[in-house]
Formats: sequence, C-alpha cells, structure tokens
Amino acid sequence: MNKFYSGLSKNGQPSNFVTFRPTKGFLRFEHGSGGTHGQFFSFVVETRDATHPITKGLPEKWLHTKDELYATLCGPAENVTVLATAQSDVTHQQEPMLMAIRYGLGRVFHTTLGHNEESMMDVGFVVTLDRGVEWAATGRVTQKVPEDFPTVDKVSPWSPPASK
Repeated sequence: MNKFYSGLSKNGQPSNFVTFRPTKGFLRFEHGSGGTHGQFFSFVVETRDATHPITKGLPEKWLHTKDELYATLCGPAENVTVLATAQSDVTHQQEPMLMAIRYGLGRVFHTTLGHNEESMMDVGFVVTLDRGVEWAATGRVTQKVPEDFPTVDKVSPWSPPASK
C-alpha cells in the first residue's frame, strides 16, 4: 500500500496534505484537495536537515533553475523527514522539495524537482537525485557535493558526460 501519494485519496475524496512550517519545526497535515503548482520559475531551495546523508554538505540555500514548485502534497505521509523546502508561488508557504521516507525496512527518496528537460538539466537536481537514489539503495551516500553546485545567487546548468 502506498503511504505517500499526491492528489485525491484512493477513494477519490479529498485527502490530508503535507505542509512544512519551519518556525514550528514539524510537518502539519491539513485536510483538503492537494497537489498543485504554479508557473515555471526559478526558486531558492532551503536545506532543512543538514545532517541527513542526502543533504549533508549542501549549501543552506541554493537556486534551482526554472521548474514547477509543487505544493500541498497529499498522503498520510508517515515517517517523513523533510530535507529541503522552497516557498511556493501559490501557497506562499515553505513546501517540501526533498524528503526521505522510511517504509517498513525500506527507504524512499522523494523529490518534487525536475518536471521537464530544462529543470532536470540542473546540477542541484542531478546531485540530489543521485545522492537520494544512493541513500535509498544503500542507506549511505558516498558521492561528494561538486564545486559547481548552485549557490543562493546562481543556478548551475548540468550537461551529460560526453559519450565514449
């Protein structure tokens, strides 16, 4: 059974949605229809758990390229650790961008970044996805944060390695 999903509940009724309130330091579950996004725009991602293996070594804040910023994610969202957030252009609240989820004996990495080719061609997206997948598979992260990781003022375009 899926413990974290977006949109309506499995019976088609409005579900609880997940919000993050950094001043309170916890997830809040609100009732209603969830799963929305605004326009494509570049936004600042804020690292919320700098000790987690996925986000360890990332800057406190970094600029993500133009993307859709998803808000009001749905689910019961059990055992969720919010790793990073960004301020939504729709809700004007900090919304979870990167999450680590414990599911039974397994691990799940969830990212809301990367909705089209442009938004996936970003060092911040590629690095967090790679580190998240490694953590989900092994429980640890060996990949270093590259020197060209985005800063709060500058996005960092990513190019695939040349084929041999």
